[in-house]
Amino acid sequence: MIPSPPKTAQAAAPATIFALIGFVLYVWCFYPGAMSPDAAYAWWMARGGETNNIQGAGMVWLFRLTDPWLPGPAGPFLCIQALFWSGLALIATELPLRPPGRVAVMLIAAAAPVCFVLLSHVWSDVALMAALSSAAGMLLRYRRQGRGGWLLGAVLQLWWALILRHNALPAVMPLFAYAVYVWTMRQHEAFPMTRRWRAVTVLAVAIALWLSSAALDRAVDHRVNALPSLALWDLAAISLKAGRVLLPPDSHGPGLDLDDLRQAYTPYMNLSLFIGTRAGIGAPFLDPADPRNDEIRDAWLAAIRDYPGAYLAHRWRLTRALFGTRRREWPHEIVYVDGESAFGTNPPVAPNATAAHALLVRAFEAARATPILAAWPYVVLALAAIVHAWRRRREANAQAALAVLGSGLLYAAPLPFIAPSAELRYLGWTCLAALLGAALTFTSRPAP
Repeated sequence: MIPSPPKTAQAAAPATIFALIGFVLYVWCFYPGAMSPDAAYAWWMARGGETNNIQGAGMVWLFRLTDPWLPGPAGPFLCIQALFWSGLALIATELPLRPPGRVAVMLIAAAAPVCFVLLSHVWSDVALMAALSSAAGMLLRYRRQGRGGWLLGAVLQLWWALILRHNALPAVMPLFAYAVYVWTMRQHEAFPMTRRWRAVTVLAVAIALWLSSAALDRAVDHRVNALPSLALWDLAAISLKAGRVLLPPDSHGPGLDLDDLRQAYTPYMNLSLFIGTRAGIGAPFLDPADPRNDEIRDAWLAAIRDYPGAYLAHRWRLTRALFGTRRREWPHEIVYVDGESAFGTNPPVAPNATAAHALLVRAFEAARATPILAAWPYVVLALAAIVHAWRRRREANAQAALAVLGSGLLYAAPLPFIAPSAELRYLGWTCLAALLGAALTFTSRPAP
């Protein structure tokens, strides 16, 4: 049996009221949500443009669901905010604190600089933050009440996370494992089920989630291979260190030399490589049947094998930029986007014109090149919290903290090797998970 202190609707009221107030104020300051070129492209695909698998299908489907009622970024923005604030309230309600303490935890999580900045955007990364925090809150509520609707809601959020981001699996696995654990305890408590049938049920659900998310990812008009966008950027960095061009001849135009690579290469973003060379480098996303895929992959692996130091130095520069403080001369888009990007036949969208919005964006700009918007403090907090949670792993909230913290850290772990830029949004869930996991573990109490 999973021990948890009894809660009442009266005890949950302050967290719910604060969530409603936070939702209204944040929407007032940022509605309809900042729409980057990626989000504008997803909206264009949702409106009938040719779809592809460059980004996850989750945002495209969200645009399709909300566009009939609220065209543009407004619908997804409101859905993301509703999920985030409701998830925050569900988690805060399960903390063994008095109402002012729960409200303080919610305020810290929502007002933490990285979270506060990122939540103003309509990004798949931000939708992932909302989905996973909502899933964690639903699992905590299911742990206490045992109502299947909360478990089903959490599983649906995890499924949506899988189709939001291609790299979401490491973040989903710990929360799915926690869902299985809580369900197993509840099933044992409610009615007996043999270990074999529990295992079969869990396996069936996991396979269904994976296959359905993979099917949606493949149900696009044109599939592409995204590896060349990463491999060519790595090859450019290694070439500059090795003193010779290592990119395959078919991947670029004539006349590409080191000087051309040097003026186009930036250590914080791969996009400049594909738009900045005089010789021209081919599209970063190739048809799966294109023979250049094999040429680029082979050249990339050979360069890593022959020049491991150059490769690791390039990736270390990216890691420092990703987790650390960004330079003032770098474009602000790697931290935040202000405004509504246009793409294709999308109709224009009026941006937020309130004085509060203008004031907050000026604050974003002032902080973007400072440690205030660095991710490393959140990672340090997560590591400290996960050690503490492991020591108290027999306590109910510490177990939940292990799932949340593990989700955030596992999501960040591959980024030094797979991230195509140092954009702050890639670490949004890691930072939010650190705050939520710390709240769960540092307020954990011994089970009765």
